Amino acid sequence: MQRTVFQSNDPPFLWLDVTAPTPEELHALARRYDLHATAVLDCLDPEHLPKHEKFGDTSFLIFRVHDYAAPSSAGTVQELTRKIAIFSRPGLMLTLHRSDLPMVVTLRERFGGTALAAERTPQSLLAALVNAALDSYEKPLQRAEDALDEFETGLFRPEVRTPALERIHALKRTVGLMRRILWQTQNVLQHLSPAGEPTQPYLQDLKENAESYHFWSDQLYEGVANLLGMHVAMASHRTNEVMRVLTVFSAFFLPLTFVVGVYGMNFTHMPELERRWGYPAVLVVMAGICLAIFTWFRRRGWLGR
Repeated sequence: MQRTVFQSNDPPFLWLDVTAPTPEELHALARRYDLHATAVLDCLDPEHLPKHEKFGDTSFLIFRVHDYAAPSSAGTVQELTRKIAIFSRPGLMLTLHRSDLPMVVTLRERFGGTALAAERTPQSLLAALVNAALDSYEKPLQRAEDALDEFETGLFRPEVRTPALERIHALKRTVGLMRRILWQTQNVLQHLSPAGEPTQPYLQDLKENAESYHFWSDQLYEGVANLLGMHVAMASHRTNEVMRVLTVFSAFFLPLTFVVGVYGMNFTHMPELERRWGYPAVLVVMAGICLAIFTWFRRRGWLGR
C-alpha cells in the first residue's frame, strides 16, 4: 500500500510511505525513483540489521523498531523488532515497512496535517523517524530494569521466591538483543555525518539519543550478567550451608555410632556388660562425647553463621 503523506513544490519535497510492498511494487519504485538494485534486495530481506549505504545523492538506511506485540519469549531480532527501510535524497523521502508501525502512523498524522511548514523538511522527518525508532526501546528497557530489580530483591529476601535461571537467562537474551541493535543503530548515525565535516544539530541530537539508550541497555546487560553470577554463587552458598549442617550432625553421631557398634558385637566378656550401672554409664559417656564435640565446635566458631 502506497501513501503520499506530504508533497510540496516550494521547496520540492515528497514523503511516500509504502506498507507491505510486493517484489513487483518494489522493483517498480526502484525504476521510478532510480534506486539501486542492491538496496531494493535489502528491503526484501526481513533479517537485515541497522545499516547505512550511500548511492550517489541517495542515502539508504535500515532501522529496527521494537515490536510491542513481541512475545516475552522472543529470542531473535526478527521476533523482537520490525524493520523499516528509508531512502532519502534531496526532495524525496521513501519509507518501506512490512506492517503498519504505530510510530509511522503517528508521524504520518503529524507531517500530513498538524506539522508546521518549517518541520516539513527531509532533515526533520529523518530525525523524527530515527528518534521514534529509538524511543520504541524505552518501555521494554524500563520493563527489563524493573524485572532486574525484582530478581535482585528475590535473591536476597528469603520470603520472596528466588527467580528461576531460565527467566534470568531469557531477560539477558532480550537485553542483549536490544543492546546489539542499539549499538548498530549508533554506528549508522555515525556514518551519516561524513568525517571532517561539522555535525549538523539534528544529527548530534540523534547521536546523543542513541548513545543514551545504548548506555542504558549496556548497563542492564551487565546487571543481568552479574545477577546470573550471583544466582549461581547463592546456590553454591546454600549447598555449602546444607553440607555444613549435615557435617555437624555426622560429627556428633559418628563417635556415638562407634560406641553403639562396639557394644552391639555381642561378645560374652565385655567391660561393664554384667554391671548394674553399665548401661547408664555408657549413656553418660555418649552424652559426654556430644558435649565435648559441641564445646569444641562452639569454640572454633563452626556452629555460628
